[in-house]
Amino acid sequence: MPQQSRKPVIRSVKFNVLMNIILTTSGFLFPLITVPYVSRVLGPANNGIVSWAFAFVGYFTLVAMLGFNMYGTRECAKVRDDPEKLSVVVQELLIILMCSASIAYIVYLAFVFCLPRTREQLPLMLIASVLIWLSAFGAEWFYRAIEQYEYITFRNIAFKLIALISMFIFVRHTDDYLTYAIISIIGSAGSNVLNILRIRSFVTFSRKYKMNFRRHFKGMFAFSVSGITSGMYGQIDMLLVGFFVSNYAIGLYQLVFKIRNLCTSAGSAVTTVMLPRLSYYTATDSNQQKATGLMAKNMNFLLMLGLSIITALVICAEPIIAILGGNDYLGAAPTMRISAPIVLVSSISAMLSQYMIAADHEKSLTITNVVGLALAVACECALIPLMGISGAALGLVITELVVYAMRAYILRDYMKHVRKHTDYGRIIIAWAIATVAAGGVFWLVRNFNPFLSITAAAITFLTAFGILLVLFKEVFIMSMIHNRRHKN
Repeated sequence: MPQQSRKPVIRSVKFNVLMNIILTTSGFLFPLITVPYVSRVLGPANNGIVSWAFAFVGYFTLVAMLGFNMYGTRECAKVRDDPEKLSVVVQELLIILMCSASIAYIVYLAFVFCLPRTREQLPLMLIASVLIWLSAFGAEWFYRAIEQYEYITFRNIAFKLIALISMFIFVRHTDDYLTYAIISIIGSAGSNVLNILRIRSFVTFSRKYKMNFRRHFKGMFAFSVSGITSGMYGQIDMLLVGFFVSNYAIGLYQLVFKIRNLCTSAGSAVTTVMLPRLSYYTATDSNQQKATGLMAKNMNFLLMLGLSIITALVICAEPIIAILGGNDYLGAAPTMRISAPIVLVSSISAMLSQYMIAADHEKSLTITNVVGLALAVACECALIPLMGISGAALGLVITELVVYAMRAYILRDYMKHVRKHTDYGRIIIAWAIATVAAGGVFWLVRNFNPFLSITAAAITFLTAFGILLVLFKEVFIMSMIHNRRHKN
């Protein structure tokens, strides 16, 4: 007799966004503690080679996952109200993942033992390979589909705390980079073990179910190509840097890479919770207006957030690097400034991709990702030999801009409706004025303590930006104020 599954509690979008903001904040705060410590203890060379190893194994993880972070989320979200159908879909997807992970792992080992660059770091590469299995069987897509963001959030925070404490205890010397790699895996993916154990609370596994794997292949193919190529071009800079430059330069770039990813994750707190709800809204014609409104609100928010982060990274590059990495990493400041636009462009582009997935435009999304990967490889291979790590950053900026332009063009008719509910012009004008003010204040205090100079610039920018948005009566801000007054 199969176990009885329970129906998940679906909370509001606001609650899900709040949980994801907490999760993203923890994902931002923990590196703020660990990155300065690890950067100083391991040094640029050992820190860089660990980051490169994770970037290398990340490609095989992408292949093993077959785009299930998108496809699995959508398919499970469609049948989440029917326990039996949900159980069948999950069981089918997990079996497919088991096969793909096995193949990816065998190919990974073949590359590790054949490439000189990976063979010389064999213990590290074998440790990193655990990520292939943890990612494949983490079933994060399932919990996002049933919108269990409370569980996702607190589970991740718990394992991050375990990793944080372990890092301070066991990573004490430059040669402890293998220990650091193990602890990093525990913090980032160790909680996935709980996912697969807990899934039986919601899903009934039974041999009596009639499996139909073939029904997934057509839709899964587009998501697989899309997910793999998207993930590849998003990390291609970090991978190719490892083949063109020294370990020290890799160490500089990995700090920029981490800072950029931390900032981008702030936008991801919004975009990642949109797919289940957008899939639900776009499934019926009566909810199309809700989908448009949801997109418009988040586009406004991402524009304000992304522009603010760009200002911080450009104006305060040196003090940010000095705090997070130390003076040994200050050579990465020009590269970080070049990377800054990626935070905004990739976040908005990801928002467009979420709608394309929800609206069954996987083929168009796949085309943009394939073009993005090809362009990224070409740009990186051309610019890194000429400009070093700054060329790697510039190559990715160009790629992200092209991919965004392609997605915006494909969705041009839909985006006309979205733009009716947005206020880009006022946001950009307010941002430009606030940035000039913050830049002036930073110039006056630039020789002070790094914390003081960043704080002074941040307070100036946020105050000016906020006041100007209110004075300009920007749509998103005014709706937030109206909602606050209405509640009170």
